[in-house]
Amino acid sequence: MKTTRSLVTACIAIFALSSVAFALPPGKTGAQLPTLTKKSQFEELKGGDKVVLVCKMSDTVLVFYIKDAKQAMALCKEGRMISCPDCKKKYKVTWTAPGKSGGPLTTKLIIVNEKGEPCMFYAKLS
Repeated sequence: MKTTRSLVTACIAIFALSSVAFALPPGKTGAQLPTLTKKSQFEELKGGDKVVLVCKMSDTVLVFYIKDAKQAMALCKEGRMISCPDCKKKYKVTWTAPGKSGGPLTTKLIIVNEKGEPCMFYAKLS
């Protein structure tokens, strides 16, 4: 009986300590920003909106303050080259074609490196 109680107590202690060890630090569990991947999302941007450009390679965030619709549409122009000030690399804005295997019917904005791998994305700040 004593060994069963010790075993149960040990299991509870291990569970309690492991849940604390794997807990995320404060501020890391917040909601994700809505990413901008459709042309209609860029068309909805207006003066005063804030858009962030996130570089996944260097964990850098650039903030753009939108002045007007023309500037918002320039951000998503096909072939636009974007340079990251931290990793010093250039990335290209591309639009993917609709998927053939029942995928989404709308084109999607992807910012890729020279290998065609997604490396950056736009998100809107509220």
